[in-house]
Amino acid sequence: MRRIVAYLLAMLTCALLLAGTVVAAPAAQAVTPIETRYAQLGGAGGRLGAATSAEVCGLRAGGCYRNYQGGAIVWSPATGAQPSWGAIRQTWRLFGFENGGLGYPTGPEVCGIRDNGCYQNFQGGAIVWSPATGARATGGSIRGAWARTGYEAGGLGYPTTNEVCGLRGGGCYQNYQGGAIIWSPATGARISVGAIRAAWASTHFENGALGYPVTDESCTASGCDQRFQRGVISWSPGGGARIARDIDVAASLFVVVNKRRQLNPARYVPESLVGVEGHLLRRDAAEKFARLLADARASGIGMVPVSGYRSYDTQTSLYASYVNQYGRDTADLISARPGFSEHQTGLAIDIGNPNGACGLQECFAGTPAGDWAARNAWRYGFIIRYPQGFTSVTGYSYEPWHLRYVGITISSEMRLHGLPTLEHYMSLPAAPSY
Repeated sequence: MRRIVAYLLAMLTCALLLAGTVVAAPAAQAVTPIETRYAQLGGAGGRLGAATSAEVCGLRAGGCYRNYQGGAIVWSPATGAQPSWGAIRQTWRLFGFENGGLGYPTGPEVCGIRDNGCYQNFQGGAIVWSPATGARATGGSIRGAWARTGYEAGGLGYPTTNEVCGLRGGGCYQNYQGGAIIWSPATGARISVGAIRAAWASTHFENGALGYPVTDESCTASGCDQRFQRGVISWSPGGGARIARDIDVAASLFVVVNKRRQLNPARYVPESLVGVEGHLLRRDAAEKFARLLADARASGIGMVPVSGYRSYDTQTSLYASYVNQYGRDTADLISARPGFSEHQTGLAIDIGNPNGACGLQECFAGTPAGDWAARNAWRYGFIIRYPQGFTSVTGYSYEPWHLRYVGITISSEMRLHGLPTLEHYMSLPAAPSY
């Protein structure tokens, strides 16, 4: 019987060979990295439970995933196979999974950190969870600043929000249990905590007179201070928090002078006055105004300076002449009292047409020089200080010829956010009268 079976098998083999067909034994199916990782995590008996989908590939950067009852395993050539589950996975979902800014997970969830928290690292940052704060994404410069404090083990503790952007000047912030981290393109990521933060909040944070912080807190035995774009907040155990704003300092680029804000000292004289075609300005303003003037003329626009720096005594005479000519009420709409004039700062310049057309009149706005200034002055760091329709804020009639140098950062932000006056930009009260 054995011989008959062997014979029949041999004959069958020969027949198949003659037909040109070879039947191979079934090959063992390859085990994928996701399956290997699943087995390491306990398979169906582990946290993931049973599979609920087939393995799906074709993701960004050649990735794959497979869903399970308790989450998923996600694989990419760059990051390997990593589990994804729970609250951290839900936050990752909010950011677009691997297609968002976090990218793929680069490791498993790690637990046992302060206050029973967990974290998972991703290509673009991390997601950190604690029972008190939930799962929050952290990345970029703000995460770098948080790292300087010792992450969740430091004074800031855990993040209580995700990063929030769209602030003035393109800024972002993230709140933490012990404070916040604020970032802007101009100032980087800075830590904001405690009494200094509370004082900053009273000025309307980055929207107020101080702007963004430009340093972290610096502390000694006697107290702490933090520098902002336009001032300093200092704190001491005995005196609490004190705000010193650059808008109050006559020599500051950011000084705001209006009918409620007299120069200090009233007879202030700026240093480094430089002449531009016979009119004086502070050096920084003069350099930018000279460029503005040259570019306007290169564009075929006739433009001339009319009045720059004026001393306290000059303003006294000018104001008195307006009072004699028009009366005090009208004079106060068209001229500043001595000690209250922007011209005394060396940062203001009146402009006009070479032929004097519409000189120091509202119709100047309709001339080529007035139109060019309205469209382009911001590019050089100048603003129309007394715009049309805001007399109730600035205290002065519309002056399309009056340019004030504030620097390109402020002029650009005012234009971007549609802030018509320095009072709006600095979050200062209106100053319609003395």
